[in-house]
Amino acid sequence: MKNLLKSIYLLALLFVVVGCNDENDFGFVTPDDTFTIVSPNSGASLFLDSENEQNVALTIVWEDNVTNSSNYTVEMSSNEEFTESISIGSSTSNTFSLTVADLNTILLGYEVPAFEETSLYFRVNSGGQFTDVISLVVSSYPESNPVITSPDNTFAIVLSDVTEDENALTVTWDDPDFSDNTPTIISYNLEVAAAGTDFAVVENIGTTTNERMDDTTHGELNDAALNLGLAVDAEGTLDIRVRSVIETASGDLERISDFITITVTPYETALLPVIYGVGAGLPDAGWGWDSPVELLLQGSVYSGNINLQNNGGADNNFRFFAQMDWGPTSFNYPWYESRGFTIDPNLVNANDGDSNFAFVGTTGQYFIEIDMENKTITLGPPVVGPNCEFDQLWLVGAGVPDAGWSWDSPVQLPCTGNGVYSGNVNLQNNGGADNNFRFFTDATLEWASPSFNYPHYVSEGYTIDSDFVDAMDGDNNFAFVGTTGEYFLTVDTINLTITLGPSQTTCEFDQLWLVGAGVPDAGWGWDTPVEFPCTGAGVYSGSVTFANDSFRFFTDSSLEWASPSFNFPYFEGEGYTIDANFENANDGDSNFRFVGTPGTYILTMDTVNKTITLQ
Repeated sequence: MKNLLKSIYLLALLFVVVGCNDENDFGFVTPDDTFTIVSPNSGASLFLDSENEQNVALTIVWEDNVTNSSNYTVEMSSNEEFTESISIGSSTSNTFSLTVADLNTILLGYEVPAFEETSLYFRVNSGGQFTDVISLVVSSYPESNPVITSPDNTFAIVLSDVTEDENALTVTWDDPDFSDNTPTIISYNLEVAAAGTDFAVVENIGTTTNERMDDTTHGELNDAALNLGLAVDAEGTLDIRVRSVIETASGDLERISDFITITVTPYETALLPVIYGVGAGLPDAGWGWDSPVELLLQGSVYSGNINLQNNGGADNNFRFFAQMDWGPTSFNYPWYESRGFTIDPNLVNANDGDSNFAFVGTTGQYFIEIDMENKTITLGPPVVGPNCEFDQLWLVGAGVPDAGWSWDSPVQLPCTGNGVYSGNVNLQNNGGADNNFRFFTDATLEWASPSFNYPHYVSEGYTIDSDFVDAMDGDNNFAFVGTTGEYFLTVDTINLTITLGPSQTTCEFDQLWLVGAGVPDAGWGWDTPVEFPCTGAGVYSGSVTFANDSFRFFTDSSLEWASPSFNFPYFEGEGYTIDANFENANDGDSNFRFVGTPGTYILTMDTVNKTITLQ
């Protein structure tokens, strides 16, 4: 056995000796010297997110069996050759890490634009010996807010409606963390608030996408100033800021600049309910205040029939006024011209001392419209008919028991002139839906008629009688919450009021009746006499179609020709002022004769003030 073991040992030793003599055979290998980054891999992407700022964003690991150092600097460059570079940190071990917040600050400081994919290069430096270079695609997020660069707190402006469409304010700003041509969609909102209110109430005067400037016109800035409570014709201050919004996967990213404070002087924009025309060119008025021509505002338009004369010279001049007096405010030709109005060619600048209007057309009656929104002044044929948008309104609903919720007997609220609908109406308050109703414009359309509920009038700025509230039913109808009874209801579309007053049944008759060829809907017969109702306080008013012929007023249609009646001399004898469109027919009965332009008018007889007028 011992001999066998010796034999094996000798054989093994021989193998080793022989193997060592073969230079191509196995031997011990010394490892290569290396100083290299092993993580992360070159070409990796790194997109930073402000939601996780304390998380580790970047960890670089390297292998070093060359320098025998324990002091390392990690470097970053925008180019692979590191012709310029910065140090982003140091380490005494073979690893280096940065949080999201720290790395983002470094990137922004290196002018890496927010939200743009950028290739950067990294290496490790140890005493002038460097690892290989890796590249990473990185993206930062913004930390800075926009910064207003112009104007500053010294900016002041007096706003003017003469230049309301011209630029009044240009605001520019920087967004330091973004490039000028960033692909990120950034919405910038230019916001103003009353100075010192910490933007509790904000008006947006402009929105841009990526563009870092915005212009605001006189009109836009004026509207904002008035909405924020600044006084007309007085200096006031506004704070201005830029609010940016970026839509991201984790929600909207909002950033707000510091504010500046500017000084503005706003102008008045509220339209007057009526303007007055005076001058020799308006023969019904002349140069005096006994009978100025009144143009009422409906919506944004002043309008009405006016007589204009062209006798040449100063006899065709006139001007509009804000009050029934010579001052302080008037509107001459240049006032409208300077504001960009297109003015009818029959009206020119008189070029007199006051630059009045001069009428250069054919003397006669015209319908004038001064459209304050579209900036036009036009003359057209005279318009006959009521001075309301509709001939009447109609009331339907359980709260109006004479009507109920049907179209058998809707209650009429007639136009009584000057944009006012009024009349006596029975209203009931039985609680619940039994006190609800609504206004309609066209009874012939029934339920298809345009209608106006409570919120409609609220949104139009009406002051509504406290006995009416929003019914809060499916249609937001009116609900009458007062005491059941008859009231005088008035819807004033000029002064934007809906009021209730005591029933005005103080006429001698419930209605008068018109019969005669001058009232073609009636004629000289009793089949269809035209009703002329009492609308309260001794006033009869209604819509009547007239032709150039004669007619008379009667008190009782059931008596027909036996009814008491009133002719032209009767009212003359009672001291009435009678519209110039009527004259004594001088026929056998001295009836009225209509001598105006045939058409439909609102006829009003005021037995208290003793007037008979047409509109």
